[in-house]
Amino acid sequence: MNRTTYYFATNPLLPEKGVISVFRRRGGGVQTTDEVFSRDGRWHTTDYLHLYRLGHDDDDLVEVSEAEADALIDTWTRAWGLADKERK
Repeated sequence: MNRTTYYFATNPLLPEKGVISVFRRRGGGVQTTDEVFSRDGRWHTTDYLHLYRLGHDDDDLVEVSEAEADALIDTWTRAWGLADKERK
């Protein structure tokens, strides 16, 4: 079963910064792909979620809905002047 899970990352030492990254994990079972949304308006492959689960957890991760992730990404892309960029 293919599924996409979204996460917000925050830094507990800098709570005033709010959400600092948006991640997603796509796929299911053995075949998964982890990605981070970047300032170029695209998703890029990352090892961060894997490393986080291994204990490299300087930031806090919170699972969020696709709608919540999309809303924040829309806000960011407008602020960055990328409102018309393809994000999928």
